[in-house]
Amino acid sequence: MIYVIEVFDKETELLVFEEELPSGYDQEIKVIMGWTAEQQGWEGYNLTNEQLDALEGILGKKIYDPAYLFQLSCNV
Repeated sequence: MIYVIEVFDKETELLVFEEELPSGYDQEIKVIMGWTAEQQGWEGYNLTNEQLDALEGILGKKIYDPAYLFQLSCNV
């Protein structure tokens, strides 16, 4: 599974940029997101500040900005 944080402008709702999470963190991401079922590869989830903070730890950098909305997409 490929996990991508998608970042959208709050005013225009346009995609500003994406950050792909490194592979090998499926179990950690599952815990962060609170998933109890396996993902199918087409889902998208709005991120809470806590979830984004934990995912930034996996990403290895801070991307939060109050001007943006953050979503996690799951792709095969």
